[in-house]
Amino acid sequence: MNFDFDAPALGKLLAVGTIGLFGLTALTACDDETDAAAQDAPASAEAADADTDEAAADGTGHESPLPAGSTVEVGDWSLALASIELDATEAIMGANQFNEAPADGFQQALLTIEGTYNGTETGALWLDVTLGVWADGAFYDSTGCTNVVDGGLMDAPDVSAGGTASGAACVEIPADADTYVVYFEDFLSFDAERRFVAID
Repeated sequence: MNFDFDAPALGKLLAVGTIGLFGLTALTACDDETDAAAQDAPASAEAADADTDEAAADGTGHESPLPAGSTVEVGDWSLALASIELDATEAIMGANQFNEAPADGFQQALLTIEGTYNGTETGALWLDVTLGVWADGAFYDSTGCTNVVDGGLMDAPDVSAGGTASGAACVEIPADADTYVVYFEDFLSFDAERRFVAID
């Protein structure tokens, strides 16, 4: 079978073929870009998750506490929670005959902290730092429990630059809370900036 094409018809045929070829090339390029994007997506998602995790553990809120055992900077002190007993009521009541029992539905926690003074003058742990427990939406700090405890913060010595001190404090907290998080606060700060640390 013979086909006779005049020049204009042949030109149109070549043009159509060229357009088809360019279209096929463009589709192939799009497919390659889609595949590349799909391959990059998991890495991007992992990076976003890592950023979220890092932001979630900055210690500035009860919903983003630092891991248990972390050291936090509060005022002129570097502080760490040495130990915590969420229900130390019996031990606290036995420490002094004048100690008062917790209110109904509450218990008394015993927190021991260690600190290094980074200031240039004299640091007093009991005067410079407030600590407490966040429990199910409310803050309970050590100033709300005046019971005497063994090795209390007020017994900690004043220290100079680079010196260390430790002491314990009583915090009265709800007995049936679902979540407890420890926090530290600069006692002399007016902006109530707290640092939160998780409990094991």
